[in-house]
Amino acid sequence: MRKIYVAGPDIFRPTWPDTARKIVNACASWGLEALLPIPADQSLDRPEVPGITMPGKAQDANAVFASCLDMIRSCDAVVANITPFRGDEPDSGTVFEIATAYALGKPVVAYTRDTRLTHERHAHNGNNTAYGALVCRSGYLVEQFDLPCNVMVAQACKAIVFGDVISALLALKNLSFDA
Repeated sequence: MRKIYVAGPDIFRPTWPDTARKIVNACASWGLEALLPIPADQSLDRPEVPGITMPGKAQDANAVFASCLDMIRSCDAVVANITPFRGDEPDSGTVFEIATAYALGKPVVAYTRDTRLTHERHAHNGNNTAYGALVCRSGYLVEQFDLPCNVMVAQACKAIVFGDVISALLALKNLSFDA
């Protein structure tokens, strides 16, 4: 059975257990095993979760980091949520997980619920330079590759799906990849 690591900030939603059960069920129906950063029957919104509902220590963070890396190393592929999180960009932890999977030769299928392309999300009121480059609110140039995220993240993915995690799992299922 192929193992699929599911990366993304959805674990930070209090409704994570509902989402996780849908992921586990979809994977099982397609003969896949879901590897989740937080078990399907848990939420981070519960008593005494180090770093979330109470202050955490370095060893708590190290345990989370090691566990996620172990799952990425042991998986056959990664499905990652790159929907903008707490701003205009994907979750930085998810981006790290995508890069790690890519470096390990694991195929990645990303998904986003935001249908805007990078330049549509970042360009500030049509501001541009003398040569026509778009400029963001912070004064930086904005790439225009018709991608939903930064070129480095996009190119690390075998596919990017506009939709939800189930759409991405389906895209991965239909992708031919070596285990």
